[in-house]
Amino acid sequence: MNNEHLKCGLRPPAQAPPHRGFCPGGRARWLGKIAECGTPSPTLPPGGGGRGWGGLRTPRLRRNASCRQANFKGMTLIEVIVVMIIIGIVAAIVIPRFDFATSTRASVDGAAYMIASDIRYAQEFAMANRVSKSISFSTVPPANKYTFSPVSTGMDPSGQLSGATIGTTIQFTFNSLGEPTTSSPGVWAVTVSAGGVTKTITVLQYTGKVNIS
Repeated sequence: MNNEHLKCGLRPPAQAPPHRGFCPGGRARWLGKIAECGTPSPTLPPGGGGRGWGGLRTPRLRRNASCRQANFKGMTLIEVIVVMIIIGIVAAIVIPRFDFATSTRASVDGAAYMIASDIRYAQEFAMANRVSKSISFSTVPPANKYTFSPVSTGMDPSGQLSGATIGTTIQFTFNSLGEPTTSSPGVWAVTVSAGGVTKTITVLQYTGKVNIS
């Protein structure tokens, strides 16, 4: 055992009686004095927990909670306010430039696809039931509704447009073979528009195929 600490007049604390246990404070102070003296301390396992002088079990040292590094992550109130100001400035610049015509274009596209689908319905109904079926469009205000003839209650679509108006007065009639005829010779299309955006629904002669442009 290394006895260099005895040169400084330091002796290990006597072994406490078994019923009293071991006082870690005295042991720590003794080891501290050895360190100040510059002499090596008795060999102990890392972190304590071994046996020292007189067979005494040394306590395992625990880190003090106050020695833990504080966590400074987060945002201060000033940083939050700055971020909110930046968001407000960006919103004030971007919103006026937003293209509100997008919703208008979507309404016109939706109306065009709805009309095309209902024209196909009229053709398929005529072929399935071996009758003639007509679909009529009118520009009479509010010009947002078209009708079917003859009426089939519970089967015909509503023919009600939302956010768009019809721009052509015309009637398409399909015979039992699905061949179309038109009320306006030479005209095979109907238009729908809103906010300066226009879509054209065309019915091909002889075949009745429907296209949107």
